Amino acid sequence: MASGIRRALLIAGPLALAVVLWWHPPGGDNVYEGVSGDVDAWMFVHTAFLFATPVLGIAAFVLLHGLSSRAATVSRVALVFFLVFYTAYETSVGIGTGILVDHANGLPAAEQAVVADAIQDYNRNPILTDPSLSLVLGTFGWITAMIAAAVAFRRVGAGWGLTLLIGFAAVFAIHPPPIGPLGLVCFAAALLLVERARARDATAFVSRPVSAAT
Repeated sequence: MASGIRRALLIAGPLALAVVLWWHPPGGDNVYEGVSGDVDAWMFVHTAFLFATPVLGIAAFVLLHGLSSRAATVSRVALVFFLVFYTAYETSVGIGTGILVDHANGLPAAEQAVVADAIQDYNRNPILTDPSLSLVLGTFGWITAMIAAAVAFRRVGAGWGLTLLIGFAAVFAIHPPPIGPLGLVCFAAALLLVERARARDATAFVSRPVSAAT
């Protein structure tokens, strides 16, 4: 019962975010024009991101449980970069932009143009917004974590199906639909397969000393 609840919680997080992402507004080159008509959806999606990002990190660390190879270590380190920098990026470009756009929507037209220019400039910040250092480090943190995890699982005997699911989870880094939700579904499916295997056999997908295998 406990393992079933744990499994459901682990898998529910990525799947819930996959559903939420379908409400992600398309945005556009002109940030204010792209968001102003869908500001409620924009805020909903990016607030969900704020809570979902640590859940994804926890689920990924659970996925790697028992693996002690170099690839697994690379994956864990990359996850830290994802958690720190992707959270910073999503909070600033997502929630920050949404708050500013919502404020601008309530202003007279002449003042809206001024705030729209400020929003556009805000979204060009090279540290936190889009494109930025935080986006690059956070995105490549997730991509590296998933590819390294796929390598780690393959080296302990995972089949190609599971290996590819983990590898394809990397595309979540491009989070707007349909690519982001597809990556999360792959991640959730990989979690489910690994959790089921571990429930049947506690030694499944565990790194073993070289001497034990020879």
